[in-house]
Amino acid sequence: MRETMYIQAARALSAQGELLNDDLPVAGIEPVGNIFYFPPIDYSRWFGIMQLRRMSRLTRAGMAVAIETLRDAGIDKPDAIITGTGKGSLGDTEKFMESIRLHEEGTLNPSPFIQSTYNALNGLIGLHYQVDCYNTTYVHRGFSLEHALQDAQLLFREKRVAQALVGSFEEITAEHFGIKQKLGYWKSFPVRADELFHTSTPGSIAGEGCFFFALGKEPGRQPLAELADLRMLFEPSAAELEQEVHAMLADAQLRLTDIDVLVTGRSGDVRHDHYYDQMAALFNDATQLSFKQLSGEFDTAAGFALRMSANILARQQLPAAAHYAGIMHRPVKNLLIYNNYYGVQHAIYLLKRFEV
Repeated sequence: MRETMYIQAARALSAQGELLNDDLPVAGIEPVGNIFYFPPIDYSRWFGIMQLRRMSRLTRAGMAVAIETLRDAGIDKPDAIITGTGKGSLGDTEKFMESIRLHEEGTLNPSPFIQSTYNALNGLIGLHYQVDCYNTTYVHRGFSLEHALQDAQLLFREKRVAQALVGSFEEITAEHFGIKQKLGYWKSFPVRADELFHTSTPGSIAGEGCFFFALGKEPGRQPLAELADLRMLFEPSAAELEQEVHAMLADAQLRLTDIDVLVTGRSGDVRHDHYYDQMAALFNDATQLSFKQLSGEFDTAAGFALRMSANILARQQLPAAAHYAGIMHRPVKNLLIYNNYYGVQHAIYLLKRFEV
């Protein structure tokens, strides 16, 4: 993706609880049992009692984040609704499967099944705004959000829409955590957020969250940032990864030293953090931030980084809880995000400060 899109608004709900105050806390919230859960909030400000009874934990959160994102952007009805998710609503999926077992495939409550489908949230957003626009969901593990963003970019290129609501959502459950614990995805001992990068052991900590972005081909009334480029690589070698970074910057007519802030998805997993070390070595002059000590690891964790980065460019402030290395000694004009999903799916984002 090499055509600029503008992030007109961005909202999130993660373990850091930033939906209500629209900002990250100075000191990050700690994981509970190596899991970052997004907190329960009062959804009555968005939905009535009867609506809430029919909504799952994840659809409530996703709907609230989507509504606030469009409100911030001043958009009454989205031209397109595009999301990405690696697992969708795990809670409803587990409820439905348990119901099948208990009732021996007899008469079942359809609600958990309906809300367990990957595109349930998209459908609810469309119903809420009473639109029948382009509406799709990508389920591509670590590339789910990136493919949603790429789809929006293609719609803009074809001049089919003027703006799009793009987002990602993920949920973790105790059962799913336990399954992936046995497969070696998580740390085998309790870890505090500030200890995550000093363990030198396999595994990370789990997370979840909902992230939405109002994107436009034009800046809109007050954009947060420009999304100038997005590159995806599947199982690249170290040389291929570095080559792609150089190609991205060359296309943008930038040098390595022009990157002011580098945001990485360093996760504390000794099996994969060497990719982040390699990337950090390229940008010695940049202030380095990390985000998975705040969000945890999950398929679409890049949504946390993208939303945080857009706010950094708009506000010219670095969140202290995300600091990893270096000192901010100049205005942030160019920001690079690098994230990989267990060393398999790699994504590189180039964001720029919006200047009139």
